[in-house]
Amino acid sequence: MVLRESPFPNACVHDLHTAAWALIFPCFWSLDHMVASFKPTTYEQQQKQEQECYIWPMKVFFKFLMYLILLVISIPLALVGFIIWAPLQQVRRPFSFSHVKTPKVYLQEEWMGYGDGKGFSFVEANLCFLPNCLARFNNLSQTQRRAVQIAGHISDSVNRPRIQVCVDSPTSMTASLQSSPLTAVRQVSYSATGTEGSVLAVNNLHHIDSSEENSEVENVHEYLDECQSNKDPLDLTVVEENNMSSAMDEMQANQPSKQQAVSSSSLKCQGKPQKKQNGKDDLPAEISPLFPADVAFVCLLEVFEKRAAAKLKQLLQPVFGHILYDVGVYGFQGCCEFKFFNSGIFLASRYPIIDAKFHCFPRIRGEDGLAAKGLLCVKIQVGLTEKGQKIVGYLSCTHLHAIAEDCHIRQSQLSHIIVWINDFQSTSRSEEEKVVFDVLCGDFNFDNCSLEDQLEQQHQILQIYKDPCCSGPGQEKPGVIGTLLQQRTMYEDPVKSPESLQRALEIEELRKQYLEFPINPAVNSTEQRSVGGGRRIDYLLYREDTVAKGVITELEEFTFITQLAGLTDHLPIGMRLFISMVPEEDDASHDLADEL
Repeated sequence: MVLRESPFPNACVHDLHTAAWALIFPCFWSLDHMVASFKPTTYEQQQKQEQECYIWPMKVFFKFLMYLILLVISIPLALVGFIIWAPLQQVRRPFSFSHVKTPKVYLQEEWMGYGDGKGFSFVEANLCFLPNCLARFNNLSQTQRRAVQIAGHISDSVNRPRIQVCVDSPTSMTASLQSSPLTAVRQVSYSATGTEGSVLAVNNLHHIDSSEENSEVENVHEYLDECQSNKDPLDLTVVEENNMSSAMDEMQANQPSKQQAVSSSSLKCQGKPQKKQNGKDDLPAEISPLFPADVAFVCLLEVFEKRAAAKLKQLLQPVFGHILYDVGVYGFQGCCEFKFFNSGIFLASRYPIIDAKFHCFPRIRGEDGLAAKGLLCVKIQVGLTEKGQKIVGYLSCTHLHAIAEDCHIRQSQLSHIIVWINDFQSTSRSEEEKVVFDVLCGDFNFDNCSLEDQLEQQHQILQIYKDPCCSGPGQEKPGVIGTLLQQRTMYEDPVKSPESLQRALEIEELRKQYLEFPINPAVNSTEQRSVGGGRRIDYLLYREDTVAKGVITELEEFTFITQLAGLTDHLPIGMRLFISMVPEEDDASHDLADEL
């Protein structure tokens, strides 16, 4: 199946829709900026304190007057545009599709399925790309500028080679890091032609021994003050190559013997992940200041603003050849309530998307009723076997109801998700295809530790899909942290940059200052509940019972990403699955042995 790029059946309807939105936009823009002028972010309030007391009220007054005049002038045009725009939504497909045949960053080789296996990296992030006036209620602003910077960070991750450090035993890692808990690993980006580019950042791998944690807490503010500068939180952090080289030279001079503890065989860029000797409940998780290297699939949420979505598409298209954006319905199409915003889902893939379907949730109330939240199901081709069989995977993205007390609505939505995913896979699946992964991701708006979320925690979907961070209802695995930042502290110096936010989140006392924690955690209850990591409402789940026979799925790594510090109020998360396929001859021999 080949997806049509335009969401409309023909060019005439598409052009008419574009003209109608052009009439609506001036009114929308004026209203957005007029309301935004009265809602400063905490960063803007800090700037206001540095100005004369009369300057800020004057700015607000003249901005309000200008936007009010523009709003009054544009209202008649908006009404005409709305009369044209609303009926056209009945013939609109619920997503737009964009693809390029020759992206600037190529896949290394087409996967044949059998052999050493292949890893696929998934990233989920809630970006809060709302209209400016609404984003400010989440203490965020400058949506267009944030879109440009976030797209740059994601694109850089694709260009960066994946280098993994493996240590044979936990004791050797502890011994190598005892006197220096902060180890810098230099990562170099490569351009599309394969030549070495400029150094982008330093990836900090931080190990904290239990005996060192108290001293780390006492000295962390001194460390952060030295590392921080009073720059705009939206400015890109650039590490000069000469500074990083000098830091590496100094580290090598101070620790000549400890560098020998990690052998050259511990470094690897590809191949099957090393078998871990940890327990079954251990999670290969880390807090990283960078997006994972070689990202294959990116699911972005709350991309409601059309111009921000267009910039994301424009900047990500050279590296992610296949993009679904403007996902969702408008008007009364497919839903009972009027929808002025889409679902906010934005999906970018480096592999061809061969089928997609969107479902709108039927029961939504409150402010969520203006948005067409739902589920996007996608089928992706990731390879081709020697016999010509397609190797495919399924990826589903969603954003559940946000109002905390409406647990019954979220439960209903989770039940709809199970039905919709099964229906999509049953209708799009072919017996000649090899399914190698089935992933569900999104912002579920409930965590695994709050008492108010107990019903959602026990929902059937969390038994069907595996949650790498969860060992059971109310039980998080060690090393898991929350993904929801405290909005009022986002611009404070200790968390303004990716590196400082990573450092702060690795210490429990500082985590409590900058992350949202579970609602009504269990107190004096016989049920043990882990609440130390914060509210984890963003999920990356996978299941194995729907993949083809002979396919082995291994969780290679799970990442909490701090690279968007100051750009959103959520922590992005990443998951890498390593997929290997048993050759058909071995599979047949195993089946014969089982029968005997």
